[in-house]
Amino acid sequence: MGSDLEKVNPQNVPLIFSLNKLFEHNQIRESSVCAILPSVLLLKNDTFYSNFAAGKNACEGLLLFMKKNLNIVVFILALLNTLESLSIDLYLPAFPSMAKIFNTDIGHIQVSISVFFAGFAFGQLLWGPLSDKKGRKPMLYCGLLLFIIGTTAIYFTSDIYVLWAMRFLQAFGGSAGIVIGRAIIIDLYDKHKAVTIFSQQSQISGIAPIVAPLLGSVFLKFWGWNSSFAFLCIMGLITFFMVYKYVPETNTRIHLSDDEMLDEKGLKDQLKMIISNKDFINSTMVGSIAFASLIIYISNAPFLFMEIHGFSSSTFSFIFAFNSLALITAAYITPKLIKRISNSTLLFAATIVLLVVCTLHILIAAENLSVALEIAMLYLSLLAIGILFPITSAHALSPFKEGRGTAAALLGFMQLMVTFLISGLIGFLEADSIIPMVGTRSAMALIAVWFGYRIFKTQKVTPSIVVQPGN
Repeated sequence: MGSDLEKVNPQNVPLIFSLNKLFEHNQIRESSVCAILPSVLLLKNDTFYSNFAAGKNACEGLLLFMKKNLNIVVFILALLNTLESLSIDLYLPAFPSMAKIFNTDIGHIQVSISVFFAGFAFGQLLWGPLSDKKGRKPMLYCGLLLFIIGTTAIYFTSDIYVLWAMRFLQAFGGSAGIVIGRAIIIDLYDKHKAVTIFSQQSQISGIAPIVAPLLGSVFLKFWGWNSSFAFLCIMGLITFFMVYKYVPETNTRIHLSDDEMLDEKGLKDQLKMIISNKDFINSTMVGSIAFASLIIYISNAPFLFMEIHGFSSSTFSFIFAFNSLALITAAYITPKLIKRISNSTLLFAATIVLLVVCTLHILIAAENLSVALEIAMLYLSLLAIGILFPITSAHALSPFKEGRGTAAALLGFMQLMVTFLISGLIGFLEADSIIPMVGTRSAMALIAVWFGYRIFKTQKVTPSIVVQPGN
């Protein structure tokens, strides 16, 4: 960090040294200072600098200011994640009504979910590399504008083909928030702190799958099917304004000089660098398997609980909400666990728990022992998945000083591609049994254990020190 501060005031060595040590201890990257406090760092006020260099309290004041602003940024990035969940879950209760209005069957309405995932997958491949080249904020603006345009068009349409096209556009734009949000976190924090921040994001965005179906039912009852998309449009506008006002430009590499730019890798070289990184591949595979396992559970949960076990839709909603709490619980306990054990150890342990739980679920489902036991196994599997999400994201993206947006794009794309492949495999298997679903999740967990072991074996096992923002 010294080099950046020296450009501002090269005579202030005590300030440079104090800030460097303070932010290093709190695991905040140099780019955080340059991004959040440009006006402060560029002040040409000798009194300000001499006061800052005078003692520890002045530097601690700067740290508190940094943490307060970074907490706002983390909250906004969580909102960007929430837009994805709401875009999927909010309109689910309106499917029967939409089928009538669009003069089609529910199957054609369900295609809009598949189209959404396709747009989301391919959108990430664009926004990640562009954010590396053009900056994080401009690409967030573009993505959110496309999301708002697509959502607004859905509100006014009654044509199924327009619905599909606009759902693709909506997802294509909305994916910018996910992929760039990951890159921003890695821009601002080191690997250990990033795990904590990703977990905090999950606590906020994890509420959406719980409340979205209920909220969608209320919208449907009082204002019709398209009111859910009006709500999403308003959310998009609010998030756009918050990004404009509070989110800094964290990609400091866009300000490099012409000589420094000559040393930057092109997209092709960046892709080679990312794909050849073992940490990225191992962590991405574990994260992709965890994501696929989650989506497979979500897509098969109605069949499991309402068709096989005969629960009503209201009871199913309660069970679904209960299991969703596992993701929030995992996001809460993960930062506490990594204070005691290393990230790689926790990751490996979580893959083992996932394998054991999924294997037990096969036995319980095969013998039809107890629905309560099935719910318990699903809850524990989601708990393990929730622990894996922040750790794999941090492990996959932290090794790169450049091309973080591209790495985040590849991470998200691979997650969706693995999910598509596994979901397609299950679709070809027996349709009147839950065994293909639980068996596939168990086999995937076994693969995750293997990749998790590779991470555990190559990482130095040392407890990480985590300081919560605001503490």
